[in-house]
Amino acid sequence: MRALGLFFFLLVCLWGKPIISVSIPPQAYFLQQIAQDSVQINTLIPQGSDPHTFEFKPQVLQQLAKSDLYLTIGLEFEKIWIPKIKDNFPKLPILPITQNIKYLPIDSHSHHNHHDDEDKDPHIWLSPVNAKILAQNIASILSATYPQHANFYAKNLQILLEKINHLNSIITQKLSSLSTRYFIVYHPSWGYFANAYGLTQIPIEFEGKTPSPQTLAQLIKTAKKYKIKTIFVQNGFSTQSAKIIAQSCEAKVFSTDPLAYHWEAELLKIANELSKNQ
Repeated sequence: MRALGLFFFLLVCLWGKPIISVSIPPQAYFLQQIAQDSVQINTLIPQGSDPHTFEFKPQVLQQLAKSDLYLTIGLEFEKIWIPKIKDNFPKLPILPITQNIKYLPIDSHSHHNHHDDEDKDPHIWLSPVNAKILAQNIASILSATYPQHANFYAKNLQILLEKINHLNSIITQKLSSLSTRYFIVYHPSWGYFANAYGLTQIPIEFEGKTPSPQTLAQLIKTAKKYKIKTIFVQNGFSTQSAKIIAQSCEAKVFSTDPLAYHWEAELLKIANELSKNQ
């Protein structure tokens, strides 16, 4: 009987948790590190999905409707969907976590449109400096919304900031003695990472399209010049051009996921791969 009572108690706790919705898995990672089990997290774009082509699942929208908050991060799909979300869920607070972020201009090779704030590179979470700002913004929102847990959030935030600082130190050391500070990517997602560690990303795609033979030839020349041994690709984009470049300069194709939930592990993974160019 006591075990049954405990089961129902845990069930009530589970269903009683406030739901917070976020757009992408890295946001869910930061939120979970700070809020831990005090909230239930609903991620609109699940792990492994392409934000350019995905469709909301009914259960995700159901969870969005029940959410206390929806935290945004400035992605293109948000600008398209937020007016619709406001129409359908007018009482849902929609709060950005991008305050105090210093944006980089988006690479001219990107497929993104270039008008006003769309000139900004949206992949802001891919640097430790920005990650700390995002985490601080999330903690501030949580503390304002659930002040009874403010001390809990502050403690967890400090632990997360220390973890990010430690990660930054490891990556800085790994990338300190590279023989080349250039790397080739298909889609220019890693601009903030590159900026944080004195690197330069060279994108393959041109205006969102497969590169011309002339552009491909120039990329192969560049890869050979800088002795680049890894070509980075990601989910949702063609790997054909990357493979051609790799074959031409005896490099390999390496898959990354800028939208990975395990944010810390993903940054470390790309750093480990780049560090092989010592």
